[in-house]
Amino acid sequence: MWKWFNAYAKPDKAYELCNQLFPWFMVLACVALPLGMVWGLAFAPTDYQQFDVYRIIYIHVPSSTQSMTAYIAMAVAAFVGVVWQWRTALTAMIAIAPVGAVITFISLFTGAVWGKPTWGTYWIWDARLTSQLILLFLYLGVIALYVSFDDKQQGGKAAAIMAMVGVINIPIIKYSVEWWNTLHQPASISKIDKPSMPADMAIPLVISILGMVGFIGAVVLIRLKTELIKRDAHRPWVSEFLNNTGHKLHRIPGRTYALIAGLILALVLVYLMWQAGFKFSSGQAFFDMGGRGFFVWLSYAVSLLAMLALAWQSKFMSKAVRDYVAQQQARAARIIAAREKRKQSRNVKTNPIETN
Repeated sequence: MWKWFNAYAKPDKAYELCNQLFPWFMVLACVALPLGMVWGLAFAPTDYQQFDVYRIIYIHVPSSTQSMTAYIAMAVAAFVGVVWQWRTALTAMIAIAPVGAVITFISLFTGAVWGKPTWGTYWIWDARLTSQLILLFLYLGVIALYVSFDDKQQGGKAAAIMAMVGVINIPIIKYSVEWWNTLHQPASISKIDKPSMPADMAIPLVISILGMVGFIGAVVLIRLKTELIKRDAHRPWVSEFLNNTGHKLHRIPGRTYALIAGLILALVLVYLMWQAGFKFSSGQAFFDMGGRGFFVWLSYAVSLLAMLALAWQSKFMSKAVRDYVAQQQARAARIIAAREKRKQSRNVKTNPIETN
């Protein structure tokens, strides 16, 4: 098993693994995330205490939980990169950091918007909120430390040490509501023996969390493939990949199976959501949400815009890096060809062909 795992230390094998995983994460993001949010917004029952403003939970909790999961994944990649000297692991760490930062921002923003109608203020230096803000600073610190080095290998190692040290903040975030007397409510769905949320509220929340996992995974894979090409621009595998449209790294295996699975999942979720029934008396009541619609729609609008901007920037960066590397390789090929031509010309002049 270790031999199989160790094979992915090679950049081309890591790129191939990204292609294999991408369709599954993408389908999960495109199916579970929107349907989970729609279910939570329109088909989940109204909370008896917070009424409809609680529906922010279907974007706030997925972003909050997965911001921590992404950081743990980043720290694990940093550990592997430092201990086993895997360049691909350090590359994965750098790919995760911007995605985690955006998701943490969404968590903080939606939490602040939710806090205004619930607590009467957008921000308070609550233990959970403060530790979550520190998480955002840790993400930004990893990014800043990496880009501050001209030698990206050394920059990656320095950023990895910071990422590993920052793991201490994760249990603080997780257990802050238990260790200190805070305004933030305790966990609602993680208590397996007796969850605080009823099933008709918890099911769409779990679906939204799975969708957020899919979104983070898909965007990280896009950025990881881009970083692999950028770091190995001079390697033969990158040249072969970019210059040969039939190269195996252009193929996305499992795409058809992922689409079929996504279609089945979508049909099941739509059926269950339809069975739950629309919970508002009219469209006007849906958009107004008892006078708290501004806070709900602001949370979703900013969050979705941030996620779409991140996905677009990742895709744009991928294309820009590929084009740049291809141009640099073409330029290098022209320079080599010109040198060979001049060399052959000098050889002809120094060794003229004897004529009869």
